[in-house]
Amino acid sequence: MNLKTEIIQIHELSVQLTWKSNVRMMRVRVVPPNGTICATAPRWTSRKAVIAFLTDRYEWMQKAVQKVQSHLRPTPLNYTEGEQVLLFGVPYTLHIQTVLPKEKAHVSLDGQSITLHIQTSSTREKRAALLQSFYKERLSMAVSVYMNDYQSKLSCAPIPFRILRRKSVWGTFNVRSRSIIFNLALAQVPLECVQYVVLHEMTHQYVHAHNAEFYQRMSAFMPDWKQRRSTLKTISVAPLG
Repeated sequence: MNLKTEIIQIHELSVQLTWKSNVRMMRVRVVPPNGTICATAPRWTSRKAVIAFLTDRYEWMQKAVQKVQSHLRPTPLNYTEGEQVLLFGVPYTLHIQTVLPKEKAHVSLDGQSITLHIQTSSTREKRAALLQSFYKERLSMAVSVYMNDYQSKLSCAPIPFRILRRKSVWGTFNVRSRSIIFNLALAQVPLECVQYVVLHEMTHQYVHAHNAEFYQRMSAFMPDWKQRRSTLKTISVAPLG
């Protein structure tokens, strides 16, 4: 295959262009995880035509890069002084404070700060577990409020739930046990997104598939669910652990 590559600048965007002898048309794509823009063009295409092709697609490329980069996975927390952590979408500064040898480790929330009160010998793993326990407590409270509200509106029996660490899905409804598992990472997203996930999973007790009936039920109780879902898709939270 006869190849030739170069970088073409379209405003502030750098495009990695590859000329190929075995292609018939120009193409452009944005490659994760960093949003690299890659384009291909037939060897016989003029450089002027390629620039015009890419310029016409400038806005699309710009939006595609932003979308890919918004899904970059943040680096894991070190649970050290001054780091920024999220609680229901709100940023807080993490503080570390040592306690007396016989005092129990705990977490406190004050203004725009979350403080880990820990033993001097505390390890990163213990700090992570302490913050996760705090997140689980706060998320359980929020989920319980939303579930109680929708149980009343849906006229359904209480649905048991658990909060666990999950790599991808925000929530899962188990048809057999008629229970829900919520992702612990929900403690980091805005409350309106938590509410969306709660209603989404509760709706699955009536409709298991994501079909027209499912979304009709969602719209009946949350008309702006699409906006909340879109917001949730753009959020990248720090891995817990």
